[in-house]
Amino acid sequence: MHSDGGMDASGPTVVASEPRGYHVYHDSRDTYSLSETVIEAVATIRNRDPTDDPIPLASIIDPDALDSLFANTHRGSERSGGHVVFLVDGLEVFVHANDHIFIREQSADT
Repeated sequence: MHSDGGMDASGPTVVASEPRGYHVYHDSRDTYSLSETVIEAVATIRNRDPTDDPIPLASIIDPDALDSLFANTHRGSERSGGHVVFLVDGLEVFVHANDHIFIREQSADT
């Protein structure tokens, strides 16, 4: 995302290696939240306008909890590890503590 909150013109980066999917980087210094980055990325992948056709993130995972999960600690240090995986709009979303997000089509076994 750019500092103005918009996804760059090319959108999420396509990952050609297996498993195929999309890579998005969330800049935690940005004014936009991690959950907003996820919503924007899913909308871009699905070719949807999230203001006209909302992405149902809140029905899957609490956006405030997602934002807090990888926020800096109360002492101000960055979280160094961990990840969370959830399904939204037929996509598996992998959010990592290092601000990298990997998104792929839902696999047949999930």
